[in-house]
Amino acid sequence: MMETIGKGHFTLERIFEDNWEHFLSNHRSEVGFSAAYDVWKVMNRREPEGLGYAYACPDHPDRITHIPRK
Repeated sequence: MMETIGKGHFTLERIFEDNWEHFLSNHRSEVGFSAAYDVWKVMNRREPEGLGYAYACPDHPDRITHIPRK
């Protein structure tokens, strides 16, 4: 599905929000933890330093559990 958009503001966050689920449904086995985590950081505007720990199952890279540092 293509969407026609006039001149506007594009961000990585918006591109991933619009396309990540569809991409993942077609390529789940090809997406590793580090790639899924990088997408998660973009979509949540976060960096790992000082935030805590992230855990994901290799079979479900879209399901990331973030444990904050205490």
